[in-house]
Formats: sequence, C-alpha cells, structure tokens
Amino acid sequence: MRNGRLRRHLLALGLGLLGLSAPSLQAQEGVTWRQVAPENLVFIGMREGEIVLELNPTFAPEAVARFRQKVREGFFRGMSFYRVIEGFVAQAGPGDDIPLDEDDLLPAEFELSRGEDLPWVTVQRNDLFAPETGFIDGFAAARDDRQVWLTHCPGAVAVARGNEPDSGARDFYIVIGQAPRYLDRNLTVFARVIDGMETVQRIQRGPTENNGIIDNDMARSRISRMRLAEQLDPEERRDFYVMDTNSRGFSNMMEERRNRDHEFFVNKPPKVLDVCQVPVATRVERAGELLRREN
Repeated sequence: MRNGRLRRHLLALGLGLLGLSAPSLQAQEGVTWRQVAPENLVFIGMREGEIVLELNPTFAPEAVARFRQKVREGFFRGMSFYRVIEGFVAQAGPGDDIPLDEDDLLPAEFELSRGEDLPWVTVQRNDLFAPETGFIDGFAAARDDRQVWLTHCPGAVAVARGNEPDSGARDFYIVIGQAPRYLDRNLTVFARVIDGMETVQRIQRGPTENNGIIDNDMARSRISRMRLAEQLDPEERRDFYVMDTNSRGFSNMMEERRNRDHEFFVNKPPKVLDVCQVPVATRVERAGELLRREN
C-alpha cells in the first residue's frame, strides 16, 4: 500500500513538473483567454465521447470551407475511423467507399508566406524540423525566412491525400501519438482538437501489420454525428476559450517549462522546449459559468 501511495505521489509530482496540472496554470499571472469563434467550432459525437475541433481558415481556407460544407450537410454521419495507427494518426472519412469526382479535390494548403500581421510567439529556435517554432493564436507552428506553417503536434487535424499534393478531398486524420513532424509542409493542417483528446485516445486501433486499416467495419470507431456550433440545440451550446498564446502568462509558463529548476531534478534538463509539448489550456463555459477546463 505504501508503495502504491508513493507511486501516485511521484506521478502527481511528475505531472506538476511537466506543467500539465490545472493549479500551475491558475497560478500564472497575466493569463488571458481567447474565445474561439463559434463558426470555427466543430463537434464530433461518438460512442467513445465528444471531440471538439477549432478550424483554422487563415491557413487552410479551402479545406475549412469544404469541411464546414460537408459537416453542415451531415456528410460524415455514420462514417468511421478506418485507419488508426497506434502512436501515429486516426484517419476517418469515406475512404474508397464513395467515388471521387474531380471537383472533390482540394488544393494543397501547406504553408503561408511569412507576414508581420500573424500574431507569432516564439517557442524555440533551431528546432530539428524548422529554423523556428512558435504559436499563432493557439496553433503550434513553424517558420523560416519566407514561409510559415502549422505543425503535426498531437491533436492536429489534417486532410488525408495520396501521392499528388492536390489529391486531398474528404478524408481527414487526427494526430494521436508522437508528433510526426516530418509530415509538416506536406499535408494541409486545417484544425486542432481543443477538447476531447481523451475521446480521441479511445478510438479503436487497427493492426500494425495491416498499416492500421481495420477491415472489419463493425470493429471500427464510428462518428455518430458531426455538427457546427450553429447546428447545436440551444441547451447544448457552450462557449470555448483557449489560453491566449500572445499573453504574458503564456510566455511565463513557457519560460518555466524551459527552465526546470524544481528540486525534483537531480540532473537539470537542458533549456530545450518542444512546441508539441507546450499545453494550451481550454475553458468551457455556459452562460458565463465555468463547466470544465482541459489542459
């Protein structure tokens, strides 16, 4: 019993050190919150629970417009996550079940020209995959001297495609494991999970030897319904706020994570901060009352 209590104590300590515990964010001075625009909210209902996405029309206007259209039409209702690779991605959509028309194809939206109007906050320079990483309104991103792009951190949502850059259409995937950053600038990241990653992690995995494809249709996790905020019943509507990555409180949190001075560390880690390991908290409210907060 004593060993069990010790393990729980060490786990709680470890989570606190990682900056994942709610009190560490609550205690930060200068924390502000950005309300997610209702038109950028998508709600995915599943037997496993609910997943809430924030769309990013700035980086992927074509993909977002198509996704909104398909959600509004009820296109994804009943579709499944048919390719799910542990530690990689969960891919959903019609797959090969519904033939593609040429009009279905989306242009590649892999990156934007770098501009001073984007609200950038730096996380790290000389990242393994980019000269610089940072956040743009809560979305993990990277940039060089000319271009800026969204990164494949856990929870990122992107358009699945074939070998041709403009072959993406209706299928999408959610990053569920180690950040596959080698995919950055090669696929269109158009959204991110802001609530319900625990639901994402409950999605049925596929066999590794079959590239994650679940041949048995009945064994797949399925989308019960997918709706925009405007399609929710009044009693279901909620306000979602994400930690403002441009705020002083967020910068302070990053600095604490970069300088790990807690007495727990026998050997102090180097001052390295991976953009995919910086939590952006979410607040969920209804009529001004806090319902939940996810870190």
